[in-house]
Amino acid sequence: LLDAGADANGTETSRGETALMFAAAEGRTDAVAVLLDRGADWSATTRVFDWTRLPKTDPRLASGDAHPVKSGKGSEAIEGAPPAPGPPSYIERVGTQGGLSALMFAARQGHLDTVNAFLERGADVNQRDPGDSTTALMIAVINGRFDVAMYLIDHGANPNLAQTNGATPLYAIFDTRWAPTSEYPNPRYYAAQPTDYLQLAKAVLDHGADPNPRLRRKVWYTNHNNDQSGIDETGGTPFWRAAYADDVDAMKLLVAYGADPSIPTTYPGKVEEYPPPDPSNTEDVSGLPAPVLGGPNITPLLAASGEGYGWSFTANHHRFAPTGMLPAVKYLVEVLNADVNVPDAAGNTALHNAASRGDNEMILYLVSKGASVKAVNRKGQTVADMANGPMQRIQPFPETLALLAKMGVKARHPCVSC
Repeated sequence: LLDAGADANGTETSRGETALMFAAAEGRTDAVAVLLDRGADWSATTRVFDWTRLPKTDPRLASGDAHPVKSGKGSEAIEGAPPAPGPPSYIERVGTQGGLSALMFAARQGHLDTVNAFLERGADVNQRDPGDSTTALMIAVINGRFDVAMYLIDHGANPNLAQTNGATPLYAIFDTRWAPTSEYPNPRYYAAQPTDYLQLAKAVLDHGADPNPRLRRKVWYTNHNNDQSGIDETGGTPFWRAAYADDVDAMKLLVAYGADPSIPTTYPGKVEEYPPPDPSNTEDVSGLPAPVLGGPNITPLLAASGEGYGWSFTANHHRFAPTGMLPAVKYLVEVLNADVNVPDAAGNTALHNAASRGDNEMILYLVSKGASVKAVNRKGQTVADMANGPMQRIQPFPETLALLAKMGVKARHPCVSC
């Protein structure tokens, strides 16, 4: 076809993909080599679609069915209507779609030989997606292709190139390894690869990765399905993500490389609550200062103790810590001197989180370290309220309620799920 005059850089009309991209995605290394040797442009990217510029009434925001509307590279590929006011939909949180290069397709699918063919022929290992600034390294990590990620690091990939949301490869390593499991497909290719996530994290750090970059907004792909974590991780660091996973080994590694274990997430402003708060009872009885937009929110200790349980569907979201949550909490308190009484912006303490999971062992431990059983959050919920089925689908924990009653704490609100 090339000998007969076919255009090596011709694109299809839907996404703007080239033959090189199709070959890369399928791992057709020989075809990739021929195309590159015959003038195919490795820097070409697919079209970019910006979800945030659709009118709020556009049904595609709900269905996720949209098509890029303009060809080109960088910002020239983005077109749409001006954004309308109001809270962003789930798909709007994704931001942009598209902008992948052929190398990114190969990295996403884990085709190591194909990735090598690109780099041998001069492809830029640090080329960035014009939509959200993703690199080949980042897309490899997000999709669990840790072997490819290690190869890219060894061949000049910059570990400090962040996406527009602030996520770096170091954050994504822990985010991918400890993604909540569900009926939706999860990127677990790393489980069948020689490269361990801690090996990859160490390699990234050895190549100069900043251990303390903070997220600039919520990471939409954390859950790989409908968002039910109950967590807005804006402001979080790789250490915070390791704490949220209750991964003591990862936290120790990060601290050894200079990670700050005290950095919390930031308060994103009022978020939707489920169930909705009682409009007749808006008084904040916590006694805490009003939360400040962009101010501190979820500390690593709160993340490790089970943040989100009791006021979202996190309890049904299948977070899994092989060693349990208590070892991480002990490490944060006993080694890193985390304050057991610091609340999040909603007024919940680590004790609230432990009670919401019916974790009596953690409750006793936190109390032994000075945690106040009298803490009340901004909705007026005591620690006991969190153990009393405070929302649908989360049943009460009678043993925890009994334990807290012995400590002089009772639920003030009726069980919602009973």
